Amino acid sequence: MYYEAVVEYIRRCPGPYFRELTRELGIPVGTLQYWLGRLVEWGELYLLNLWRRPRYFHAATPREEAEVIYIVRELKLSPALASDLPVEVRPHLLRAVVEKYPCVRQDLVEVFIAMFSQL
Repeated sequence: MYYEAVVEYIRRCPGPYFRELTRELGIPVGTLQYWLGRLVEWGELYLLNLWRRPRYFHAATPREEAEVIYIVRELKLSPALASDLPVEVRPHLLRAVVEKYPCVRQDLVEVFIAMFSQL
């Protein structure tokens, strides 16, 4: 039950960090730690840590896509980091992930609003 919920959530909305998963899925911390560890060990998921927090991605998510998703989702939490991106964000790749994942689209809108309000 937990296995499927974790995999499905990450497949549908890639790049969550640990606390986000506990909040969104309502899985107890210890249980979630166990399943994330197992899923990473089995190669079903992988961790990407470019900036502040490690984020989880499904094994089928290409690294380039994961990097762009990571940046968008991190900027949602800390828009001030936009001046110090750890990887290059290519517009065509950003467009592709925004079209593919509604949660990333929503995060990008929130980043834009936050950055625009700081002008």
